[in-house]
Amino acid sequence: MKKIITLFAVALMAITAMAQEQGFYGNKFWDNWYVGLNGGLATKTNHQALMKNLNANAGLRVGKLFSPVIGVGVEGMAFFNNRVDASHESEGTAIRYHQLGLYATVNLMNAFKGYYGEPRKFEVYFLPAFYWGHTYGEYNYGARKNTLVNKLAVDLAYNFGRSMEWQVYLEPSINFLIAGMRDDGVYPGTGEGKKLVLYDINNSFLQLSVGVNYKFKTSNGTHNFAIVEACDQIEIDSLNEEVNQLRAKALNDEEKIVSLQKEHDDLEEQLQACEQKPAPVVTKAVSKEPDLPAVFYPLNKSIITPAQQPNVAVAAEVLKNHPEYNLLIKGYASPEGPHDNNTSLGIRRAGAVKTMLVNKYKIDANRITAEGCGETDELFPVFEFNRVAVMFLQKKDK
Repeated sequence: MKKIITLFAVALMAITAMAQEQGFYGNKFWDNWYVGLNGGLATKTNHQALMKNLNANAGLRVGKLFSPVIGVGVEGMAFFNNRVDASHESEGTAIRYHQLGLYATVNLMNAFKGYYGEPRKFEVYFLPAFYWGHTYGEYNYGARKNTLVNKLAVDLAYNFGRSMEWQVYLEPSINFLIAGMRDDGVYPGTGEGKKLVLYDINNSFLQLSVGVNYKFKTSNGTHNFAIVEACDQIEIDSLNEEVNQLRAKALNDEEKIVSLQKEHDDLEEQLQACEQKPAPVVTKAVSKEPDLPAVFYPLNKSIITPAQQPNVAVAAEVLKNHPEYNLLIKGYASPEGPHDNNTSLGIRRAGAVKTMLVNKYKIDANRITAEGCGETDELFPVFEFNRVAVMFLQKKDK
C-alpha cells in the first residue's frame, strides 16, 4: 500500500509541475477560496453487514485552490450515534465520533487534459486527507479515543451557476485508522495489549458523502482562474513604440510647462507693478494715432491668437531696425463686465505683447513699457475692436 501511495504522489508532482507552466489571473492570497457543506453515511469496512450498520455524518470544509490542479483545505466531520457495530452498545451521545484535519485536492481532469479558462461541467478530484479522530465512548471502527486517520477519496463533481460558482459532488472514500491505541488483545511479538495500528482493512471504514461548495469571487472578476494570454511580438513592439511616443510627448510638454511658467511669472511681476498705482480709466480715444499695427483679443481673453501674431512680428522688426526707438504698449478692454476685471484685463493684454517681444523676438525688455489703460469704447468705431493693445514708438532721449 505504501509503495502504491508513494508512486502516486510522485506522478501527481510531475503532473502538477506540467500544469503550472500556464499563467493565470486571480491567484492572489484571497482568491479562489470556497466553503462547503456535506453529509452522508459511513460503515465499518468488514466484519459486519454494510447496510445494517450505517452511521450518518455531516461535515464542513473550507478550502483554497492554488492552481486549476491543486488545492488544500480544512474539514471537520461529525458521525452521529444512530448505529454502532454489533459488538458494542451506544454510549448515548448525540455525536459518536468526530474527525478534524487537512486535505488536499488534485483535479485530475485539469491535470491530464488541461485548463481552458473555466471549469468543466463535470470534474474528477483525488482527495487525500489526514484527520485527528476522537471517539465519544467505546470503540469506533476499531479505534479507541484518539486516532490518526488517513482518508483516500474521489470526488465526482458537477459545476453550475452563471459563473460556475457552485459545485456539487459525490464522494466515495475509505478511511484508515493508521495510528491509534487498541487494547482488545495481546499482539504477537509485543507481549503487550496495545499497539500502533498501521494500514489495516480491519481498522477502516467506508464513507459515501454528498456535498456542495460555493466558490467566492476572485480579483479577476470571476469565480475561477482566468488564463493569462501571451502577447505576440507585433503587439509587444506596438506597445513599446506607443510608450516611447508618450515619453517624447511628456518631455515636450515639460518644456512647454517651463516656458509657460516663465511667462506666468513675468505677467505676475507686471501685474504687481501695475497694482501699486491706480490704473487709468480711458473715456476718450488716445490723441495720438498708433505707430504700429494693433493686437486685437477675443472677449475677456489676453492670449495672442495666431492671427494677431504677425502684428507683433511687425513691431519686433521695427525695433530691431531702429534701435533709437523704444516702444509703449497700452492695453484696453471693452466696457462689458466689472470695472476691476477690465482694469486687470488691459494690463494682461499689454503684458502679453511685451512678453512675446522679449521671449520670442529677443527685444530688450528695457526698451518696452506696458501699461494697462482700463476700459473704453472710443478707440475704434467697431465696439469689439476696443479689446486691444496698441503700440507707440518713442524716441530715446539723447
